[in-house]
Amino acid sequence: MKLYQKYLAFILVILVASTGYFYIKNEQEFEEKVHSVLINLLSEKVAREKAKAFNFALALSQNETLQKAIKNNNAKKSYMILKNYMNTIETFSGSQVRIQIVSKEYVMFARSWDNTDAGVNLTANRPDLQEVRRTLTPHLSFVAARRLVLIASIPIIKEGEFIGFLEVIQRFGELEKYFSNYGIGLLVLLDTKYEKQAVLLKKNQRISNMIVANSGANINHIKILKKINLETLRNHGFVKQDKHVFFYKSIFNAEDENIGSFILILSEERLKLFSAFETELDTFFTYARKDIYNSVTTKKKLSPYNNLSNKELLTLKNCAYNEDRIYIEEKLSTELQSYTKNELISLLLDTNPNNISRGKIK
Repeated sequence: MKLYQKYLAFILVILVASTGYFYIKNEQEFEEKVHSVLINLLSEKVAREKAKAFNFALALSQNETLQKAIKNNNAKKSYMILKNYMNTIETFSGSQVRIQIVSKEYVMFARSWDNTDAGVNLTANRPDLQEVRRTLTPHLSFVAARRLVLIASIPIIKEGEFIGFLEVIQRFGELEKYFSNYGIGLLVLLDTKYEKQAVLLKKNQRISNMIVANSGANINHIKILKKINLETLRNHGFVKQDKHVFFYKSIFNAEDENIGSFILILSEERLKLFSAFETELDTFFTYARKDIYNSVTTKKKLSPYNNLSNKELLTLKNCAYNEDRIYIEEKLSTELQSYTKNELISLLLDTNPNNISRGKIK
């Protein structure tokens, strides 16, 4: 091979390598942007589900007719009140919720959907209720009860006397339905360390040390996820496998204990549609923006950003609209002032794992 041919071959290799590098880099940046939007969209939907459950529970806990029925130990009348209230909510709001009353002795008193479990003692399955009774303050979080659910627990007080708990329970049907509208799958996983109390999930599929907790889980997504190291997925945030991209978000209970995880699944074909057609991508992010970014003119204490970690805020800043980015930067400026130098370095490296920095860190 002549010298000029060697040079041409060398230049060609460099061009191919450079093209491949920038293609992969752009692809990663796009995937990170989709990851940021999806996870923050999920956070906002969860926040709305929590608010809805709390409002329903609080309103019903103050119903004097129901309070009187509980006080008189009239489980049948209580059941009818709960059932009618549940049907009314579903008719007028479309929300599917379940409502139950637990006695002050932690015994199932009445449920809105049926009364087959009336009389069951929940002490072993619901340690969180003991804290509600001790403080007489509402409790709102994901709970590893007899299954993994979102529960709003309100102490019922009549004439200064604690008489029981009013609870609104939400599973994951609303979230499944919402994301399926975008062609996105959802898996909800519960850590197996809660399997003794999660008795209603004992026959559910297992993925490593996690139990599949949502009834609408796609069996194909479960099969693919079993091939993925969950620790790698948790650390990286998203992983590709078998022409699908899996996105991870932790589930915490009221004590900030990690009890499980949300996994959003997007096919590579669907991801390519977002990448190939700007109009569809713009539409997707427009809807995401509508659900993620509440107006910054609202009180800051009500802002959805207040529930995000600094790492999530740094990631979100890259895809936020200008007016939202200003608020995020202001919040980060305040939050990061208390960080040490090493903590800041760790946070920046963790947020930008693909970037290579050179020079002295000041």
